[in-house]
Amino acid sequence: MTGEDSDEPAEVLPGTAFLRESLESAHSRPGLVLLEGGAGTGKSTLASRWVRAVAGWDVRALLYAPAADSTAPPDLTAVDAPALLVVEDVHRAPEGTIPWLRAWLREARPGFVTVVSYRASELHDAACPLGRDPVLPPLLRIRRERLGVWERDRTRALAPEVLGPERSSERLADRLHLLAGGNPQTVRDLLDALKETADATAALQELEEMEPPVRLTQHITARMASLGEDATALVRAAAVLGGGSRERDLRRVAGLGRPAGRAGLVQALRSGLLEERAPDRYGFTIPLAASAVLAGAPGPVRCSLHRRAADLLTRGGEVPWVAVAHHHRLGGRESKWLRAAERAAEDPNALADPGAAVALLRSLLGRPDLPARAAGRLALGLTRNALLTLPSAGTVDVLGKILVLSQLADEVRGEIRLERGLVLNSQLCRSEGKAETERAVSELRSRPDLRVRALAALANPLSAVYGLDANVHWWERARATAEASGDSTDLLAARAVRGTIAVACGERRRVPGLPGRLPDPDSGMDSRRNEYLTRALSNAACCAVFNGDLRQAAVLLRRSATPWAAAAAPFITQCDRGTELLLRLERGEWSGLGRESRGLLSGVGTRADARLVLLHLTLAQGAWEDCVTLQPGPDELPRVFSQFPYEVSAAGIRIRMAVARRNAVEAVASADRIWHRLRAKGVWVWAAHAAPWAVEAWLLAGTEDTARAAVAEFASGLRAHHSRTAGAALLRCRALLAEHEGEHAVARGLFERAALVHERAGAPYRRGLDLEAAGRCGLLVRPPAADAGGPVEGPLRDLEEAVRVFESLGASWDAPRARGTLRELMPAGHSGALGGAAADARGRGRPAYGDVLSPREQEVAALAAGGMTNREIAGALHLSPRTVEQHVYRIMRKTHAVSRRHLTTGLAGS
Repeated sequence: MTGEDSDEPAEVLPGTAFLRESLESAHSRPGLVLLEGGAGTGKSTLASRWVRAVAGWDVRALLYAPAADSTAPPDLTAVDAPALLVVEDVHRAPEGTIPWLRAWLREARPGFVTVVSYRASELHDAACPLGRDPVLPPLLRIRRERLGVWERDRTRALAPEVLGPERSSERLADRLHLLAGGNPQTVRDLLDALKETADATAALQELEEMEPPVRLTQHITARMASLGEDATALVRAAAVLGGGSRERDLRRVAGLGRPAGRAGLVQALRSGLLEERAPDRYGFTIPLAASAVLAGAPGPVRCSLHRRAADLLTRGGEVPWVAVAHHHRLGGRESKWLRAAERAAEDPNALADPGAAVALLRSLLGRPDLPARAAGRLALGLTRNALLTLPSAGTVDVLGKILVLSQLADEVRGEIRLERGLVLNSQLCRSEGKAETERAVSELRSRPDLRVRALAALANPLSAVYGLDANVHWWERARATAEASGDSTDLLAARAVRGTIAVACGERRRVPGLPGRLPDPDSGMDSRRNEYLTRALSNAACCAVFNGDLRQAAVLLRRSATPWAAAAAPFITQCDRGTELLLRLERGEWSGLGRESRGLLSGVGTRADARLVLLHLTLAQGAWEDCVTLQPGPDELPRVFSQFPYEVSAAGIRIRMAVARRNAVEAVASADRIWHRLRAKGVWVWAAHAAPWAVEAWLLAGTEDTARAAVAEFASGLRAHHSRTAGAALLRCRALLAEHEGEHAVARGLFERAALVHERAGAPYRRGLDLEAAGRCGLLVRPPAADAGGPVEGPLRDLEEAVRVFESLGASWDAPRARGTLRELMPAGHSGALGGAAADARGRGRPAYGDVLSPREQEVAALAAGGMTNREIAGALHLSPRTVEQHVYRIMRKTHAVSRRHLTTGLAGS
């Protein structure tokens, strides 16, 4: 394996200071860099970067690869100092290379730096790359640079960069990092192989089934060929056992005695194939290499290894039956395999590795003499595990195949179907999950506890599949079933889902099951009770964010984050992590939020939250091309955002963008579509996230009657239900109607009231939008030429505060728009803060900025770089399209940008 790659790390180049000092002049002290690293750790990449770096210092660089080049060493006598000599891969160099190097370094000419790269594991003496006791003069400065494996965060950062956010996730990156052992070249090779996958789920499944990369296979094959017979057997035994194995276990599986086994293990460690992970625990440096090792082993040898591994694992006290069944199957022991599968179905620890359990189920399903009871029991364990944890790739598919088995009892089939439906709906966001859950209700007549679980899931109001009336219907059935059973946990589940409905709808009356009346999950409770409580708190926190009760949302998230949830329900923990993103968005905590959201864009439990946050951020920041890329099509919206308030909020963004672009047809189509969906759902507090933009769309299209009817319907829906966000949105809708009728004083008052609601809620961005509108209407109450002072002071303060809020958030689309409104409507001669500066600038004439972007040009550059057209920028900044065109021409000339997308470089420079 080589370490060459075009993706260079972003951090500071290692060894730069040493090289600069040693190459400063022809009289500098000579230097030696020992560049040590295993295969694929990036030695060649780093050496190449050093060569490019010194070229920029007017220093000559020579590269010599004796293992790949049959020519003689370079003649250095005619090379003038300062100079850099790189000698690559001396561990594979011909016999005369080391003596030549020793002789060269013995002279150590001033102004020369020699870099020697090597793999320590492939040297005769790992500590002596230049042989034993070389003569190194006292003036020679020596530096050792060791390259090792990457940290997990490095892989997490590279994965979305290579695959894009749709195909990457933290879970995928972590699994890839584990399989590659952090080896940089293997990480890159695996990422390259995953570029064609459809999404993060498909990428994870393909990764689990992927063959080792070609570079890794070639390296492993070469290293295996250099081993003796005993060391080869030890390495193959490690490949079969996997993980970190004890020396004794490796010897037994390899079929070696103590002396031969120990000697073989020492050789395997020196080869770099195995490493000591802990005292008396040995495993592969790159775990994926195990597949390459076994692929190269003859069939009879593999069978013997698997049989000995199965025998070894059954000798201990606690037997890992899933692993035993795996080894029996690959060892060709049919009857023992099936018996081990039966035992695995009864083993409470069988799901420690969900991927192995899925593989066992798949192998069982392929048999004509399928042990249906074992498959059913194992499937039940797998489904229970998958819902609270993060399911293995392929879990849902293998469970679907089990459901069609005729040998399954109805209640077993019903339980598997229930859990599969819940996984489909909550984790994979697939609408068929609800249909599976409904079918499970009819199959679980004899299991009231499971019926309550199914009915409570169907009653969850966040889902867009059912309207609110249907949610209440499912809850009533859950309550009746729980009351008939008398089970306290069933009754708690029914109460909790009723509380979630109340929080989601913003019910004004208090009902049993509200989060404030529920106990906190506790490790002393049974798992089923903890799950109901944690889910109820998690769902209520999500609803509280959308309803504008941000303090309550924060409290609920803290209550949900218990040690039990972290250990037993990582999926719910991930959902809360996504809700935290939305909470930070509403609170105006935007610093780093976009970067974190992109990292979670394909994560199970976080993908919808991260995408919605990014849609809001990219719109507000003027990155409209990114916003369009992230925005699902109208027909895809319910599938991408399967929880209804997310769909409404995403639809509001689509409408708002269409209105800003003056595309009345698209704006009205989106407004009509989401209004129809809202009417069908019946949770009107969530209309807050689309209603104001829908009203703007209808007014833009000249359908004022439609806008007024929608606002009346919105108000009617809020008579029994209420939320801060909904109340402020209704005020904004009425203000828009008043502004459209020319009643600017009325509109200003309504906008100010909405801004006050958002100020009390702690939602700065929404407050900024309301203040901007209030200021605009206040300045339109009387002609712009009116005298300064008096009624215009308040509107000007509103606009100035809106600009301050937008700028503090980094809302680079909203800030220039509000500033443009201020400039356009500010009365002449006014001397306010922002307004006065603009007025004074008009009076003094335009200042000369030379080759630096003016403030106006910076505004235009930011919006143009985000993908806005000249006409859209003109509308945002209250300029003519011709003026914007001139600005863009001057900006591109000043910044030397080759396209509008590259304008951000010049903007950052300014």
